[in-house]
Amino acid sequence: MGAAPPPPYSPRDARRQARDYARAMRDQARAQRHYWRSWNGYRRSSITGPVILLTVGIIALLVETGRVSGYAVWMWYARWWPLILIGVGLISLAEYFFDRNNPYAGRRSAGGIVFLILFFAFLGWGSHSARYWGPFSEQFGENGDDFFSMLGEEHDNDVQLDQAIPAAGTVNIDNPRGDVTVTTSTDGQMHVRAHQVVHTSSDDNARKFFDQVKPKIEPSSSGAVISVPSKNGARVDLIIEIPEKSFATINAGHGDVTVEGLKNNVDVTNHHGDVKFDNIGGDVHARMDHGDVSAHQVDGHAFVDGHADDVTLSEVKGQVVLDGEFFGDTHLEQVGSNVHFHTSRTDLDMPRMSGDLTMDSSDLTASQIQGPVRIVTRSKNIDLTQVAGDVHIDNSDGDVSVASLAPLGNVQISNRSGSLALTVPESANFAITASTTEDDDLETDFPLQTSNSGDRRTLQGTVGHGGVKLELTTSHGNLELKKGSNAVLPSAPPAPPLPPGSPAPKHLKAPKGAAPQPTAQ
Repeated sequence: MGAAPPPPYSPRDARRQARDYARAMRDQARAQRHYWRSWNGYRRSSITGPVILLTVGIIALLVETGRVSGYAVWMWYARWWPLILIGVGLISLAEYFFDRNNPYAGRRSAGGIVFLILFFAFLGWGSHSARYWGPFSEQFGENGDDFFSMLGEEHDNDVQLDQAIPAAGTVNIDNPRGDVTVTTSTDGQMHVRAHQVVHTSSDDNARKFFDQVKPKIEPSSSGAVISVPSKNGARVDLIIEIPEKSFATINAGHGDVTVEGLKNNVDVTNHHGDVKFDNIGGDVHARMDHGDVSAHQVDGHAFVDGHADDVTLSEVKGQVVLDGEFFGDTHLEQVGSNVHFHTSRTDLDMPRMSGDLTMDSSDLTASQIQGPVRIVTRSKNIDLTQVAGDVHIDNSDGDVSVASLAPLGNVQISNRSGSLALTVPESANFAITASTTEDDDLETDFPLQTSNSGDRRTLQGTVGHGGVKLELTTSHGNLELKKGSNAVLPSAPPAPPLPPGSPAPKHLKAPKGAAPQPTAQ
């Protein structure tokens, strides 16, 4: 039997088959598009948001529980906020390298990260501007007022309190918001004058606030405790007169502290504000978080700890110890004993200074110094004049100039990337070893010969009968050894007596202008 003949050709069937085929192709293309859209559009959450949220929560918990200072956290962020952006970038980079070898990994959402970057950038710029140049820098800064002081009308009130205390008792003062001024009383008793300032919408609320922030005096066998309750939107300035032999301890939150005329030790802790000591017969101690410190005519020692801006100390008979971070100018005059200055960048020690010293982030100048002097720092131009005794300096990225007086001591100076100049008495006897890089000049006023050794230009020899040793080393800078006078360090003259009734002279500083961002010394 033969094969069955094919069905007769029908144009209608051909058109139907073509439509079915085209429909199948469209359905397949649509399904493929949906597949790729779902595959490429699959987004996974980034861990950046949870990490930042967890970090902020931990910091907030530490602040609320008093483990860390909220002000310190804010000041840290105002300076180091770019580290947040670096952290976000590192997390994103780690996620990229983790996902690139995973064929099933979808894209991670980037919109939230972009928002976080913009948020932290604007917050960082805003906090930095508010810290140094913002219109509220005074409102929230040295005066210690907070946001509540911008709300409501200002009301003020004066309070007078009197209390009998021992002549040499201890007075503890605690004022969380407001200035504190301590002077001596004429009748041997304690007198407290308080100027209260509150911000509220009505007189009735103001009277309630005045009662709530009224200073309290708690007598004790050794003296008294003066405390001011803390209240948002309220400020209390204290003027306290106490017997001159009292020992004063002051704890200030936001406000300036001034102590004058006491003949005993004074201990001040100030979180935000300036501290001033004048004509103190004992030791002074300032623990700072932010603000200037000045002390004049101190019979004992002067100590400054923590973080401070400008520091000015003059006519201190005891030792001066500065330990912490200092972001302004440091000026010392006429210190009768040891000077010790320590920061993360600079270590300085000297046994006595009858002249003065000025230091900021880039320069250190001093005159009339008794050695041995030790300075270890970096990125500073150092200029010392009228120095007697041993000198040890270790510096980099700055010029060093030292002018020694008789008797000449051992001098050891190491400088990197800067010039070095040493002036010694023309009649001095010493043995010297000095060198700088080959391309720089090495000059001397003494009959000594220079030579080249490798990539260094050196100077070595003996002047007179030798004796003290001079070791001078620098690189990428000229080195000079000069002759100076045979003068000796002058002794500090006694301060002239003041006319009766004259106020003690203050140390004057030039008025501040628009300053760049402060840098730690």
